[in-house]
Amino acid sequence: LGAGKAVGYHGKILRVGRKFNLHTINLFQRGQEVSKTIIDNCRFACVMMQKTNASAQYLENMTGISAKDINNLEPLDYLLQDGRTYKKGKIRW
Repeated sequence: LGAGKAVGYHGKILRVGRKFNLHTINLFQRGQEVSKTIIDNCRFACVMMQKTNASAQYLENMTGISAKDINNLEPLDYLLQDGRTYKKGKIRW
């Protein structure tokens, strides 16, 4: 899976599945390695702490979530995006 267009059945589901009420859950560790189709077609995104500023900047460019807010995340913190807005939360055990 590259950072370009999603391929195969997975790509087709991502591109045309919404009109058939199909939804996917896509988890990834490194945003730069994820198909742009996944990020572009998601209404919801959950961004957690990133190791580098470059990763935070990439996610800002793709999602609109501020790189500064991403860089300020601590372990177990997350930013939950719904459309263009997002709010901070924390995973609790």
